[in-house]
Amino acid sequence: MLMKSTLLSVYLLKRLQNAKSLLPQIHSGSDPEHLHQYRVSLRRAHSLIKVYLKAHRDFSASLKPLLKSTNALREIDVLIMSINAEEYPSLLSNLVRYRNNLYQKLWHSEIVHQHEHTLRQSIDQLGRLQYDLSNEALIEIGLNQYQKAIASKKRLNHKSRAKKIHQVRINCKLARYTLEFIHESHLLDVRKQIKRCKKILNHFGDIQDTANQLALLKDFCKSHASSECKALYKARKKTFKKLKENL
Repeated sequence: MLMKSTLLSVYLLKRLQNAKSLLPQIHSGSDPEHLHQYRVSLRRAHSLIKVYLKAHRDFSASLKPLLKSTNALREIDVLIMSINAEEYPSLLSNLVRYRNNLYQKLWHSEIVHQHEHTLRQSIDQLGRLQYDLSNEALIEIGLNQYQKAIASKKRLNHKSRAKKIHQVRINCKLARYTLEFIHESHLLDVRKQIKRCKKILNHFGDIQDTANQLALLKDFCKSHASSECKALYKARKKTFKKLKENL
């Protein structure tokens, strides 16, 4: 008889506790890595619940708004970190001011409190979740998710629509986080599969980041028109085209 595994609940608890511990470190003057790691912890937990605990969608649904509410903050951080200060000094200065204003609007004390409250509730709810998965089942489900991701990636080409690319990226993220859970829990050595997922996701990440930057710059240039903004938008558009050609 296969025994129910406790590895999943322990792993999820660590991810949620880590996210909660990072909250006080996130503010307009903090290292962008704090927000990034907060989002990674949330995404890991959300992904594993989505893959393994399909009957508890309400649980994973409570974490999704936390990620969504920090999307704009992460996107501006990524854009700023990608800009050459010597080449675009004026634009960078304007974007930093925009970022600070965005934090005041999207990351004030009330919102931080809401995040903390949701995480506290999720941690409490985790202890009451009912599921019946053995170690063997965790491995099988994880490997199936990986095969699904690889198969969907093979169906892509440079003509694929953004919506389809995004869905394949989600499949690969689910596979990566599931495989990392399996490996870190010492269930199975899946380093090769993780490496393959990371390689795919790095390219997808570049595509998504560039698409986000184009959307952000397009709006920003309307209210902060400048030769620097126009030049960067044009350069990123060329980059985006090349990235899609190499799908």
